Amino acid sequence: MMRPLIKYCGNHSYQDLERTFNSRADFIGLIFTSKSRRTVQPEQAALWIKQLAPLGSKKIVGVFADDPPERVFSILRSVPLDILQFHGSETPGTLAEVKKATGRQVWKAIHHAPGALERMRAFSNVADGFIIDTQVKGQLGGTGVAFDWDAIPDYQTEAKRQRACCLIAGGITPDNIADLLRYDPIGIDISSGIEQDFQKDRTKIYRLEKRVCTANDQATTTGS
Repeated sequence: MMRPLIKYCGNHSYQDLERTFNSRADFIGLIFTSKSRRTVQPEQAALWIKQLAPLGSKKIVGVFADDPPERVFSILRSVPLDILQFHGSETPGTLAEVKKATGRQVWKAIHHAPGALERMRAFSNVADGFIIDTQVKGQLGGTGVAFDWDAIPDYQTEAKRQRACCLIAGGITPDNIADLLRYDPIGIDISSGIEQDFQKDRTKIYRLEKRVCTANDQATTTGS
C-alpha cells in the first residue's frame, strides 16, 4: 500500500518553507492570489526557493483564485512553479488556456457541496488533479474545517476515471489523520492543521507524518 501524497500549503514565510522543505511532503504550496491571508509576493518566493534548493527538490504548487492568466504567466517568469492550482470560479476553458500556454500541470479545487461531482466532471480532460476542500463562505481554504469524509470515495472514483490525482483538504490535523486514512485517500493537502500561531510547526509536521507512515506500514504488513 502506498502512503498518500502529502501537500503542505499556505507557506508564507522563509521559516515555513524551510520546515516543509525538510519534511516528507511531495508538494509545497505557495499562494499568490490576493484573496488569502497567506499570500506571498513572487519576488520573495523566488528567493526563498533558491536559498532552499540545496535541501532537495520538491514539487512547487502555485495557488491562484480568479487571477487573470496574464498574472499567472508573469509569476511563472520569476518563480519556478511545477503545478498551477486554481481555487476560484475558473472555467475549464481558462485552465485549458493556461495549461497550453505554460506546459504545466493544472489542478482545480472543488468545494464539497451539492453539485460538486458535476463541477468536477466538467474539468475532465483538462485538470491533472483536484483538491477537494470544505466550502466556507468568504474563504478559499485553510479554514481548519473538515467536510463529510464519507463523500471521499465518490470524489476519488471520479478522479480515477479522469486519470487525475485527488487530494483531500479541509480540517486535517495530526489528531484526526488516522480517521481520514481509513478512506485510503490518494493525497492529503494541509495548511492550518500543521500550524501553531500561524506558522508551520515542526512538531505537528512530525506527528502527522509519523501517523501517516505508521498507518501505511501497518496496512502493508496486514496485506502481505
